[in-house]
Amino acid sequence: MDLLEAIDNFQKGLFSGGVGTRQLFGLYDYVTYIIKYAYALASIIMIVLVGTKVISYFANPSGTLDPYVLVKPILIIAALALYRPLVDFLLFQPSDIITDITNDAARYVTRSSSENAFENYYGESIKHIQEGDSSGNGGIYDLLQVNAILELIHLLIYFIASVVSGYIMLRQLIYKGIYFVLGVFVLPFALIPGNQEILKKWFFGFLSVLMWLPILTIVKTIFVLIHNNRVSGFTEALLSVCLQVVMIIAVLRVPKYANMLVSAANDSGTGLKASFMTAPGIAAAKFLKDKALHRSSKKK
Repeated sequence: MDLLEAIDNFQKGLFSGGVGTRQLFGLYDYVTYIIKYAYALASIIMIVLVGTKVISYFANPSGTLDPYVLVKPILIIAALALYRPLVDFLLFQPSDIITDITNDAARYVTRSSSENAFENYYGESIKHIQEGDSSGNGGIYDLLQVNAILELIHLLIYFIASVVSGYIMLRQLIYKGIYFVLGVFVLPFALIPGNQEILKKWFFGFLSVLMWLPILTIVKTIFVLIHNNRVSGFTEALLSVCLQVVMIIAVLRVPKYANMLVSAANDSGTGLKASFMTAPGIAAAKFLKDKALHRSSKKK
């Protein structure tokens, strides 16, 4: 069983269930079970919120009663009732379209006959080891004979390069399940005054996680193209190790690249915020703020 088939089986078992010896249920059934409690939670918060606003309005009739206070709970209840279709329409389907586009483009530029063929090309590129040739050019093993520590480091690099792609895909699958379940609780908690941003953070965080696979495909395509145009000669032995290190780092930074596409997302696993604010920009903003304060103090 290859990596893609294994990930598909894991996803099926995680969300739909019905696989394995025990035929366990999946997260779809998990959400169906807990959503009735989310209804109750949303109803309690709605009664407290609307009741407080109505009492305040009757205590002070000169004030205004925001209609959104009455409409928002109704929208949250409707979103809970249509939770799975909404998640599928707003998140899963758009991300699947982007994933299909990137996969088709990757197969096209690499001349791969299938996704498995593309994955094989990627595996060859990231696990490539330069060996010596008949013309006398040395390979990586010729260099590693100098020191046993160098050989150990290279074995670690080779092992990490072999599993890093699967690590990102499995991590994405787990995060996808977590966000899917958390959404049931995010909706009622969004009714709490001052907690409105939680719904926005959940949506864009979920979307960012779903973007991991398309971006991972882009990174893989770049590695395959670089591997196809590698140089020859003794220096390639060192270059192959350098490329492996760069590839590992690039794959591990896939969540950050996804956050760049979704500015409101914040991946809890990396702690990296998506922001295009650079150090010079921060310094310029601080300078303008200090200048404005200096002008205001002069006027006084």
